Amino acid sequence: MIALRLRFLVGRYHATPWGRHVNEGAVAWPPEPLRILRALIACHYRKADRSRFTDDSLADLIDALASQLPIYRLPEAIQAHTRHYMPAPKMPTLVFDAFARFDPEEPLKIGWPGVTLSDELRAHLKQLAARLGYLGRAESWVEGEVIDWDGKDANAQPLHSESDAEPLAGNSQSLISLFAARTPSQYKEQREGLLMHHGKRSKAFRATLPSRLVCALAVDTSDLHKDGWSDPPAARRVLYIAPELMTAWRRGPRRLAEQEQQVLPTVARFMLAGRPRPRVEDTVRIAEIMRRAAVARFGWTCVDGKRLPSAPCVISGYGKDGRPLREGCHAHTFWLPEDADCDGEIDHVVAYAPKGFDADCRSKLGSLTRLWIATHRSDESDDSGREEWHLALEGFGRPMDFASVSKLFGSSKTWVSSTPYLMPWHAKKQFGWVEQVARELQERGLPNLAASSRELPSLRIRGRERRPIHFHRFRSRRALTQPDTLGRFLELRFEEPLEGPLALGFGCHFGLGLFCRSDSLGF
Repeated sequence: MIALRLRFLVGRYHATPWGRHVNEGAVAWPPEPLRILRALIACHYRKADRSRFTDDSLADLIDALASQLPIYRLPEAIQAHTRHYMPAPKMPTLVFDAFARFDPEEPLKIGWPGVTLSDELRAHLKQLAARLGYLGRAESWVEGEVIDWDGKDANAQPLHSESDAEPLAGNSQSLISLFAARTPSQYKEQREGLLMHHGKRSKAFRATLPSRLVCALAVDTSDLHKDGWSDPPAARRVLYIAPELMTAWRRGPRRLAEQEQQVLPTVARFMLAGRPRPRVEDTVRIAEIMRRAAVARFGWTCVDGKRLPSAPCVISGYGKDGRPLREGCHAHTFWLPEDADCDGEIDHVVAYAPKGFDADCRSKLGSLTRLWIATHRSDESDDSGREEWHLALEGFGRPMDFASVSKLFGSSKTWVSSTPYLMPWHAKKQFGWVEQVARELQERGLPNLAASSRELPSLRIRGRERRPIHFHRFRSRRALTQPDTLGRFLELRFEEPLEGPLALGFGCHFGLGLFCRSDSLGF
């Protein structure tokens, strides 16, 4: 079987599916059959030896390859993204660049079963593959070659009937809709029908329907959009059975259970986007809806007529008896909203679990894409009564992995409040905030507090002095005993360096009593 073997030099494939916006973060994986043929056509017109290989030769090659749907051997890949601001006259525009990430040494194979090429067409395809510089967007650098492939290790194939999916039902594969070129006969029939019904349309419309398939595939996307095409007329949608892009690498089967436990990531960091973004003063409210969104991903069970979350205790914070955990080590997840750029608005949310997130938790957390909260408005706008923000998972890791980008992590002897600290026990004459912080540090096995720790009167946020009273300091849970309703800002000094994150006191699992390194202050 004739096939292409493509090796992506940096292990990245950048491509946005047809009809999707780049900021949706979607990746056209596997590479669509239509995109592959268009890449070969573009390579012919820009790089091929036109004195040896004519345009008619290209047309015959494309007709042959379009006559059959290809099969793939896809490398194991994860979905990732970068974010950057594009300059604009009024204000920068945030752009998401989503891509598939895989081992650059593992090639991608694309084969066309039942396609036989003459020596001339095979030589033409070899030259195009060798001169193909990228596939998808220009960042997807690629080296290509033509090979003979038996297809036995293929892991993505077109769905010709429902029975095709049965052997793959137990694998991590799913149905994916891709764009493929019509066969020459299908395109001819499609073209004749369109010209018959729309024959009086403009010359520009007729120009999008050339007589040969290769010319139709070469029509510029902007011309198709300009003339009102929602889908390319020379293309058709087909279903493929293919592996889904993962959100994190799977562990190798040879790793021991104890090693797996040691390397469990303890941190999941999300970017929060939307306008307007929530204020730092609303930290506890954002943390609560983040926790509710995570718990909802696991579903619910009914026990004795009571609705209980199916989420593990590390996510829900509830034991098997349905009651909140009361362990002193605080092993369940901390939901910590963060103002990383110190502009007074929450732009990240950190989920931190000291005992780590297993594969199921990582999968569910990775599927979180938005947060929303009711605002009880009654105007006539489409989004009345609701505020919504988008979530994008930056990645999983250990605390020190994020020390360079987050002021909540890293090692320091001095930590300063970023949200009010509320005492977890009732204050007494010899049991004020100093004694309560010291007791909590001792219960968690953290370094001792130095005598130079002090209370701060206020914090400066975006040039304004903010006191604890300006922050939302109450949980939404009913019948919750709250010993301290006022709160205070603290500067904690330790006898030896302490590694973050550090959240203490009442509501510490929801962003209250949150501290940042003193060397990262930028309010």
